[in-house]
Amino acid sequence: MAGSDGRSRCALVTGSATGLMRGVCVSLARRGYAIAANYRAPRTNAEETLRAVRAVGGNAQAFEADVSDPEQAAQLVASTQHAFGNVDVLVAGAGPMIVKDSFDTTLAEYREMVEGNLGSLFYCVKAALPNMRERGFGRIIGFGMIGSTVAMGARHLAAYAAAKAGVVAFIRSLALEEGPHGITCNAIDIGDIRDKNADRAAVLKRRDYRNPMMRPGSWEDVGDAVAYLASDDASFITGAVLDVTGGWQGFLAEHARWP
Repeated sequence: MAGSDGRSRCALVTGSATGLMRGVCVSLARRGYAIAANYRAPRTNAEETLRAVRAVGGNAQAFEADVSDPEQAAQLVASTQHAFGNVDVLVAGAGPMIVKDSFDTTLAEYREMVEGNLGSLFYCVKAALPNMRERGFGRIIGFGMIGSTVAMGARHLAAYAAAKAGVVAFIRSLALEEGPHGITCNAIDIGDIRDKNADRAAVLKRRDYRNPMMRPGSWEDVGDAVAYLASDDASFITGAVLDVTGGWQGFLAEHARWP
């Protein structure tokens, strides 16, 4: 994917050393984006992401940063801009999950959920916006969970669910502010995807999952959704929340028997 200056557009993907965000890097690389893959130590995981991107012909570099720290997030954006020229697409995928009742959640764990999921998005956006505004172009994509659109509660995930609802509210607010500058801001609510290394071909073989599509999700389902929102085809879409859940939504997801 090339910009107006002929240079390949760059996508900075935070939290991309493992899991679904590694798949997001691959999906974007397939479409011609240069990839800035963010990781926290150890780098061995980041090397696997780089190999996956290069296997599909992509250009990628890895950058270490804990994006829950505002200074490191700012340095990450600066390093990416130095290496690739711009951050055209910011995919804010970093964010830990702790499964624990509120009663048992420590103050440190609460802060980790909020700073890791919501704070990291804000810090990276804050650093990336000046360059995006200057050029009149940008794509910002964040991630919620099932029910984030309506701030639905989730048993054993109170701090995480609260942070993810905050992500959606922030993205929707940001869309109102940044639309006049040519920047779209959208979120993806991700469903229950247990095997984060399975591609679409693998999960299509299963018909035993308890969601309306009767199959698990894959990294490609998430990655292709990101690629669409990053593309010129989605230039009129902003402030939206796209469910990639196999049809599970809100109350249904909370009360279904999970596989």
